[in-house]
Amino acid sequence: MAWEKQTLAKIKWRIAVLALLGCAGALSVSTIQAAEPSAVSANNKMLPASDINWSKYAGKVVVIDFWASWCGPCRESFPWMKQMQAKYGKDGLIFVGINVDKDPALALKFIQQYQPNFEIRSDQQGKLASQFKVPGMPSTFILGRDGQPAAKHQGFFKAKEAEYEAEIVRLLSNKNP
Repeated sequence: MAWEKQTLAKIKWRIAVLALLGCAGALSVSTIQAAEPSAVSANNKMLPASDINWSKYAGKVVVIDFWASWCGPCRESFPWMKQMQAKYGKDGLIFVGINVDKDPALALKFIQQYQPNFEIRSDQQGKLASQFKVPGMPSTFILGRDGQPAAKHQGFFKAKEAEYEAEIVRLLSNKNP
């Protein structure tokens, strides 16, 4: 019975991810070099997660990180994520930070402090977090080049940075989505 629940949970997660990425035919897009930071619009407001064009990440390793300004481990993870984006962005790594703060001013202050070099979006109503069944902050979901879930992590542990990086390198080495 327990394995049936785990299998069902995996299937539901894959369906949610596929719904975000679109159907396979829509996934053939031109290659992009690295994520362009697009945390705020011209009027200094965070852009909504619902507007993400997921299909532009086809063939990339995508790290979706749910975070909040009040989260201590999130503050620890941002410098590492920036480092990984700078190091592996040219190889097809894309980080997308999804902020869940109810107050966008707190998120904007965090962004100004940490200056991410990857895309940041707002999920104030928690719709995307709900689809991903985010258990806490930070929660990270990694998709392989094929758009399939490859890993998920809750929390961020500095002692595991080498392990996280090895996981990314392994996924990047698979050039055939």
